[in-house]
Amino acid sequence: MKKYKIAGIQVGAYAGNYEKNWTKIYQTTEEVILKERPEVVAYSELMHVPYFASLKDDHFFSFAEEMNGHTVRKVSDIAVTFGVYIVGTLFEKEVTSQDVNYFNTAFICSPISGVIGKYRKVHLPCVNNTSLTTNEKYYFEKHGGGGKEFPVFTLDNGLKVGILICFDRSFPEAWRALSIQGVDLIIVPTATYGFRKDLFIQELQVRAMENNVFVLCVNKAGKEKLKGETKERHHFGSSCMINPFGEIIQCSNDEEWSSVVGVIDLKENNISRQRVDWNKERKPGVYHPYLHP
Repeated sequence: MKKYKIAGIQVGAYAGNYEKNWTKIYQTTEEVILKERPEVVAYSELMHVPYFASLKDDHFFSFAEEMNGHTVRKVSDIAVTFGVYIVGTLFEKEVTSQDVNYFNTAFICSPISGVIGKYRKVHLPCVNNTSLTTNEKYYFEKHGGGGKEFPVFTLDNGLKVGILICFDRSFPEAWRALSIQGVDLIIVPTATYGFRKDLFIQELQVRAMENNVFVLCVNKAGKEKLKGETKERHHFGSSCMINPFGEIIQCSNDEEWSSVVGVIDLKENNISRQRVDWNKERKPGVYHPYLHP
């Protein structure tokens, strides 16, 4: 069983325009890679834009990019330059001969194989609360979008990685869909704020334990307020790494443009399964009648 050093880049508040924001992303990434020498790096949700889904404004569709756009190319260049695997995030625009569609997407870049895959966020929140207002369905389902699968990606170094994005983390079925495929590590890019802070880390600890997997969750940090918002959003950071026993390996604070770094040892996945193999004890045949209320 192999050990891997992994890092999460806790993206800060949007820097005002794309170039300024990308400069902050690149500088932070370069510092972390040169200092820590991780094999895998992951970013927060929607790393290249402000979190705009608290408003309904078609102007924000201008932030969307295709997979062959500048953000994916820039992340791919970093992967090659520094010899690391990178999980980037994107407001994805897909243009086909029939339609244009939009997705909340994460993608994996290999220093050897280029872009090896992408995951499109499946669960899209529509919440109206005093501390959290969002309507991702407006942006990512407006034209029939929203992910339809939970893929697992095997990196060239053998590590099996799954991805869930923000709201996905609160659906146990999504975690199970990855764990039954033999995933080693689940990466969770988020841009969380408001009342979702209350059980943020505890929820991830339980999911790691009950699926016998390592978890790297990378949240956004800092305060943003877009034109049209009545108050600031405070993205609270708290990016963390958790082992398959539900124990915290590393956890960040609320600092913008910071990082969380640690080593995962895959033998711990096996040790945790020897204690209780949750997948082995499942009874899908019993659950089946209750899948559709």
